[in-house]
Amino acid sequence: MNILINIYNFLKGLNKNTIIFILGALFMLLFLKQCNQNADLKRQLAGAKTEAERSHNNYLASQDTISYYKTQAGSLVSEKRSFVLKLEEFENNYKDLKQEYTEVLGLNKNLDKQNTLLKAKIEILSRINPEGSVTMLSDTSSFLNFKKIDDFGKGNFRSFEGKVKVFYTNKEFSIDQKQTYFDFKQTIKLYASIDEENGYKKVKIASFYPGLDVQDIENINLIDNKLNELPQKRSRWVAGIGGGYGVSLINGSTLSFSPWIGVSVLWTPKWLQFGK
Repeated sequence: MNILINIYNFLKGLNKNTIIFILGALFMLLFLKQCNQNADLKRQLAGAKTEAERSHNNYLASQDTISYYKTQAGSLVSEKRSFVLKLEEFENNYKDLKQEYTEVLGLNKNLDKQNTLLKAKIEILSRINPEGSVTMLSDTSSFLNFKKIDDFGKGNFRSFEGKVKVFYTNKEFSIDQKQTYFDFKQTIKLYASIDEENGYKKVKIASFYPGLDVQDIENINLIDNKLNELPQKRSRWVAGIGGGYGVSLINGSTLSFSPWIGVSVLWTPKWLQFGK
C-alpha cells in the first residue's frame, strides 16, 4: 500500500513538461516496438513463402519429364526441372542417393562443399554403314576390311575400323577370331546449364551429336539450412560515443531542443532491434 501511495505522490508532483517528456518517450518506445514486430512478421511471411515455393517446386520436379527441342543452331536440347533440397533434408531422406553421389564422385560425406549434384543417363542410337573391301589371301581365305569416319562438327566425331579374316573350307565359311577386330571411337561434346525461369530452376543438356538420346536427368540443388533460418535476436549491452539533436529535460521541469554529444552504455532488448 505504501508503494502505491509513493507512486501517486511522485506522479502528483510532476509538472506538465515532465509528463509530456515521459509520455513522448513512452510513445516512441511503443512505436519502435510496433515497427519491429511488423518487420519480424514480414520476415516470417517471406520465409514461409520461400519454403512453400520450394516445396511446390520439388513436387513439380518429381512429376516432371524430360522435354526435347532443337535450337536454331541445330543442337538437340533436353531439359528437366531441378530439385531444391535442404542439406539436412537430403542427408536424412535420401541416404541411398547421397551414398551413390559420394561414392561415384569421391565427395566428402558431409557434402559441406557441394551445392549442386547432377547426373544424366545417355544412350546413343546410330547405324554405321562402313566402306568395305576384300583382300584375298588364298583360294580359301580373305580379309574383309571396314572403315567409316564421320565428323559431325562442333567437336563431335566418330570413327569405325575393322578387319575380319574369313576361311572357306569344306563348302563352309568360318572366321579366324585371332585376326578379327573392330575399333570404334567416339568424341561427344555435351553442353549443360542450370537456368532459372519463373522462380524455379531447370537443367539443360545439349549436343550436336546425332542419335544422342538423354533418357534421364537429375539435378539437385543443395541449400544450407543455416543460411535459410531467420536470424535469432538476443538482448545485448552496447557502449559507444554518439551525438544528435533531440529533446532533453532540464532540472526536471524544462523541455529543451538542442544538440548533444556524449558517451553512453545502453541495453537493447530484442524488440528494439531492427534488420537482420
